[in-house]
Amino acid sequence: MKLIYYPDPFLNKKVKDVNIEDPEFDPIELKDQMVELMLASNGIGLSANQIGLDAQVFVMGDSAKNSTICINPTIVQYTKETILDIEGCLSFPDMFIKVTRPKEILAKFYNENLQEQVVKIEGYSAKCYLHEYDHLQGITFKDRVSKVKWDMAKKKAIRELERIQNLKICCF
Repeated sequence: MKLIYYPDPFLNKKVKDVNIEDPEFDPIELKDQMVELMLASNGIGLSANQIGLDAQVFVMGDSAKNSTICINPTIVQYTKETILDIEGCLSFPDMFIKVTRPKEILAKFYNENLQEQVVKIEGYSAKCYLHEYDHLQGITFKDRVSKVKWDMAKKKAIRELERIQNLKICCF
């Protein structure tokens, strides 16, 4: 299992719903593998698109014990109140941009035991859920901001990489 990076076109693909009666994968094993890759990459979320899997599945969490797999996730409701906060993405290394998201959502998905869950999610976790949900629809955080904001974030990332490379040259 490997990460896919922008501009790979698979990141812009809306992936297929999972047949809950016959998911074609072991949900527990998939969760473990995806969470392992997510944590090894210093992430808090990872969608099927980001590993080339054509399935409505993502994981999120900050540890193996505190992680969730969301199969066929949906958003039942969301608040009108929004939060503007910085987001990053494992498929866009070193890119960070402010994205506006609903403050709170009511989400529905199936877990690794293929049991339906309906959960109220707020704050940071809602932002993560919505970011990963977007991936499954073929939407990246690049699509959530203006071209001007994206270009500014790209320039900032390039400057930061150049700064780090110069530090390595000077100090090692």
